[in-house]
Amino acid sequence: MKKVLFLILICFSFISSTYALECSAKEKVNLSTNATKITASYEFKTDENGVNYFLITAYNIDESTFLSYTDESGKIQSLVNLDGVDPSFKDYNLDTTFKYQFDIYVNGSEGCISKVRSFTLVKPKKNPFYVSMDECKYEKMKDYYYCKEWISSDFKVDEDTIIKNIRAEFNKTTTMKSVDDSGEKSNLVTILDLYKQYRVYILIGLGLGIIIDIIYIYLSYKKIKDAEF
Repeated sequence: MKKVLFLILICFSFISSTYALECSAKEKVNLSTNATKITASYEFKTDENGVNYFLITAYNIDESTFLSYTDESGKIQSLVNLDGVDPSFKDYNLDTTFKYQFDIYVNGSEGCISKVRSFTLVKPKKNPFYVSMDECKYEKMKDYYYCKEWISSDFKVDEDTIIKNIRAEFNKTTTMKSVDDSGEKSNLVTILDLYKQYRVYILIGLGLGIIIDIIYIYLSYKKIKDAEF
């Protein structure tokens, strides 16, 4: 019953703040202790139909506090902790950013209600260039400024400049790798060319080395045999 009355009280406070009883300064201080711990965060999720959305959750709301905020359609909404469950709501708009302003209200004695604090939470949006540019799908580009999957504000330059910068960054890293590969190939080609140029001398040197080894082995063997007699 208390929770129902609390919700009714919240509704009436939004209908006309003129008639809402303001809490005393002392009561505000006493009720504001827990209000300083209230936070909110967003989490990217997928519903049972495979549709992506942001789940926005408020934390540390107790029975003496509630949040109000204006949604993207301009409607005033409230978040209340019922049965110890952190209140949350879903935002299916992934194409635009939105700054939620949460106002924290305390519910005091004799039905008084006062706003004690406000904070904001910026919901990001899907980076359109992450979606449309194939270059952004590569692992090496994931931390590049214009290729981040989620962004909290629009880019300051025009679309053509962004596309040009993404392709330049992609080609730069690809070129560097190509240069390294070509360097290794060049070294291999140089070794083969040297072998072709001096192979006759190399083969003669190897042949002489084999003959010398054979003579050395023969003389060593003969010396051992002579010593036995």
